Amino acid sequence: MKTPEKDLSLRQASKFHLIANPNYFGNLTELKLPNIPKAVLKKVGDTSFEELTCLGYNPDTEILTAIISIKQQSGYNGDACTDGSQEFVRFYLDYGDGTWVDHGVTGFTIHDLPFKDPLCYAVSIRIKPKQRSCCDDKPVLPNVRAILSWNTMPPANMPNWHPVWGNRLERNIQIEPRNWFICKILDHIDGIGIHKIDPSLVEKLTAEISKQPVPKPGANFADLMKMEKGAEELTVLRHVFPAVAKLADDPTDVAAWQAISTPLKALNIDIAKFSDFLIAPNFNTTYEELRCVGLDRDATTLHGVVEVKRRSGYSGGLCTNGSREYIAFYLDFGAGWEYQGTTFVEVHDIDVPRGGLWYQASLPVNLDKHRLEWCKTGRAKIRGILSWAVPPAPNQPNFVPHWGNREDCWIEVRPLPKGIFQGVFTPFLQSIGNMSVAKINGAGYANGASVGSLFVADDAPFGGRTLLKGNVFNLPAGPLEYRIMIQGPSDVTPRVYNTPFDVDVTTFPSTTPVTQTLHAVGDWFPYLAASSLVTVTDGLLGALTGLENGLTTVYMEFRQPFGPVLATTVPKAFMVDNTGPKADVEITSGAGNCGKFGIGEVISGTYAMTGNHAGSLRIHVTPLPEAAAGTMIITSAAPGAFFVPPFAGGNSSVLISYAGLSLNTNGASGNWELDTTGMEPCGYNVRIYVEDRTIVGSSWSHWHDQDIEGFCLE
Repeated sequence: MKTPEKDLSLRQASKFHLIANPNYFGNLTELKLPNIPKAVLKKVGDTSFEELTCLGYNPDTEILTAIISIKQQSGYNGDACTDGSQEFVRFYLDYGDGTWVDHGVTGFTIHDLPFKDPLCYAVSIRIKPKQRSCCDDKPVLPNVRAILSWNTMPPANMPNWHPVWGNRLERNIQIEPRNWFICKILDHIDGIGIHKIDPSLVEKLTAEISKQPVPKPGANFADLMKMEKGAEELTVLRHVFPAVAKLADDPTDVAAWQAISTPLKALNIDIAKFSDFLIAPNFNTTYEELRCVGLDRDATTLHGVVEVKRRSGYSGGLCTNGSREYIAFYLDFGAGWEYQGTTFVEVHDIDVPRGGLWYQASLPVNLDKHRLEWCKTGRAKIRGILSWAVPPAPNQPNFVPHWGNREDCWIEVRPLPKGIFQGVFTPFLQSIGNMSVAKINGAGYANGASVGSLFVADDAPFGGRTLLKGNVFNLPAGPLEYRIMIQGPSDVTPRVYNTPFDVDVTTFPSTTPVTQTLHAVGDWFPYLAASSLVTVTDGLLGALTGLENGLTTVYMEFRQPFGPVLATTVPKAFMVDNTGPKADVEITSGAGNCGKFGIGEVISGTYAMTGNHAGSLRIHVTPLPEAAAGTMIITSAAPGAFFVPPFAGGNSSVLISYAGLSLNTNGASGNWELDTTGMEPCGYNVRIYVEDRTIVGSSWSHWHDQDIEGFCLE
């Protein structure tokens, strides 16, 4: 599809338009927010460049996945040698009461690429469901709403927000029931005289008990046959298919026939009626269908999204083992299909809502040997083969399942990082605090979107628990270990950092990550991903805490056990700030703090935000409904602040921020005024809330502080 030049120029200028008018494209009009300017050009939900096509969830791993189709060759702000632009996806869940719960945002970097065919990208988050039920109660089937937006992060807690470029998509998913033991406790609380139980205790018990797998019964032939009396003949076969699967592979297998002939005869099932179906399968999608496949490029994980369409036919309800939807993945890098492995997701008999239930299954892969040098992006074709109850035969890319189908797409194989070459053993520190090392400048400050587009940094230092993530290219044979070396402002030389940390580890062929604590032995941590059967989620290599304020340098040394150091990551400096800002607000006019004032009076006072790396400062009056008619104005600021008073807000609130070039990096102080005309008689609070720019805990959080003073309006 050729991209119109006017659309390209509009995308390139979109940020300038939105700075001048946040509602330039009209996507905010329906939100009915106060003081929204009029639209200049109507453009909402344009999917000509990118489109969210599928959503799926895995109840066991609690991974929620979105698949995005990238449709154009240009319009993404630069090729693979540039920063490109961002695709953001924010997820909301409605658990049945009409309230959308924000479960977070993720995304990926996209570039102009020379490929005519659409590319399929996957992004995922791990959620903590807000509701669960017992397996014999009504299942929890929330509605998921995902919002895809190009280069503008969907705002938090605004589920009705529309993107300019991108779209919204909704699907129903199924939440894993509570552990049976927890359900037994909850069922008998009243009977044993306990009337209240701390919800957090239930979650802790659930997490601990869930580590021990509880066997579930399977459904027997008789139970399955009772589920759909009078069902069509193919449905009858569906119920007994797992037992006759061996016959499907080899109808001449006499031993397999004899093993199942007695129960089949007892149920009046004539297997001969289904000989054509068994011998010549033909992609039956009556019960389930593989809708989308894609690659999570940052996590190097293949994803498939499966729609489950019927209420029964999946070998039992949530109190049983149910059955499995298997997906075999293949990749073609230009020389034919290469088998990557098979994964699965468990499904059950459930009253499926209109539109089906949407599941996800994923498979980690290593594409390093297929990655080209920096700036040279490759691609591969991906194929997923869905097969219910029976895994697809491996190394058979043209396999046709009895129940299931095939789905193909193209994926981007991103280039190797700068300085990495094929065949050379090279460890690589990818990110610090979830910011790519390439986006941390020489002074140690981060700028731009984080890895996974979890947040956007603006001259940001790091604080709290700072994660180190990376990869090792061209691994040598055998085990590998590494140690973390840091040098803080008062360290004369680098020192070892060996504090234990938790990692999520997946051992193939399991699809469920297991959390384990990684300990150093003699200052050296084992590099778990040295085995091709083990993956560490996000390539986590360490977690730094309690660091000294100031510029800190980190690097890692790698060796084989007890051998010499084989390679070292490039040292990287980053700024640490573990001291939060301070806030102060005072009422200085009239009776001052806690004083009484008359309606229509102009109340004045002082404010201050002190500390390094200021981010935002907000002065507001609460309760808001009663104070809405008031007008808050910052009338003066100390020398050095960027903004020029008066600086007015709305609804008795005023906000200034570093990002808007209106707040000095060290904060601000000065005077404020509140015109109380139109406010209702009430007891009020003047509040100041401040945040700095620090990336705290490798997330969107910042150090913050607040202060409050009260007054009465008569």
